[in-house]
Amino acid sequence: MDEKVTISDIAREVGVSKTTISRYLNGSYGYMSDKTRRRIEQVIEQTGYVPNNVARTLRSKKSNLIGVVVNTLRYQVGAQTVTGIQDVCNKYGYGTVVCCSDDDPDKELEAIQLCQNQQVDGFIIIPCLEKSNRYIELCQRGTPVVLCTRRLTDWPYGCVYVKHEEMIGQMMVHLKEQGFEKVQFLLDVNNFHKRRMGDAFAQRAKELFDMEPDESIALVGRKDPKIPEALDQFKAKWVGTRKAVMAVNTHTLFLTLQELERRGCHIPEDIGVCGYDAQGWAELVSPGISAIRQPMDQMGIQAAEELMAALAENRMSQNHVALSGKVFFRDSTKRN
Repeated sequence: MDEKVTISDIAREVGVSKTTISRYLNGSYGYMSDKTRRRIEQVIEQTGYVPNNVARTLRSKKSNLIGVVVNTLRYQVGAQTVTGIQDVCNKYGYGTVVCCSDDDPDKELEAIQLCQNQQVDGFIIIPCLEKSNRYIELCQRGTPVVLCTRRLTDWPYGCVYVKHEEMIGQMMVHLKEQGFEKVQFLLDVNNFHKRRMGDAFAQRAKELFDMEPDESIALVGRKDPKIPEALDQFKAKWVGTRKAVMAVNTHTLFLTLQELERRGCHIPEDIGVCGYDAQGWAELVSPGISAIRQPMDQMGIQAAEELMAALAENRMSQNHVALSGKVFFRDSTKRN
């Protein structure tokens, strides 16, 4: 065969019509025997045939692509969520266009426009905006959207998120039961998602430890973290009390542990430490670190399944799915 293999070449080699080959390429196997399907797959592999996706998209008005816009790929949450999304999309015959917004609304808009230029059939977005107008506009144009990991109060369509308030509450009760008298939440950035996590912490800190929000929340920053300063202020404010800190993510937790090690602090005798998503190493370091673990893979899997169902039924996704993570209590917060 010629180097530039066409759909007609494939049809002739298999002994079927071009329509049958087109159905195969579009994932429509209903009128096709397993034997024919395997033969088509074999010939395509042997010839190295590459479909003209632009032409297919124009004909079918479907690209079989999903736009995935995430806030970050630097940490476990983003990377493992994307892995779950891609696993499901691949299973259903969809590719993905993955873009990162860096939690910047302008970059997010550029990413969405790039995906639209690729004629994506649907979106999975980890939003960086608290208001849902931008995402609702996509749905109003007929493109299904599922939001992932972050919940918007005014969003009427598909969403998969984690019950942060529930898990933070469990950790706070544990700290109280272990005899800690004052606690502080170390936040890296002040976006709407982290503020909600901080609000949940501050509420329980008020109930359990009689602390005001400005006492129980410390914004340490991300690019140039002020963790030493936050620890100094926390130590100086309540001399002689049993204290514990909770880090908002793996990066902040690691830097906190590094700083406490530099100071020669004993955990949990001098200060208790817990955090989020310290997956893989939290139980291995000494002492083991108490941590909240988000269901990262499951978030991506669930969001993609929601979108696949909406596309299959030619509708918008409208399910709100709340996932529970796991809370691990280890020696870094055990005083009793």
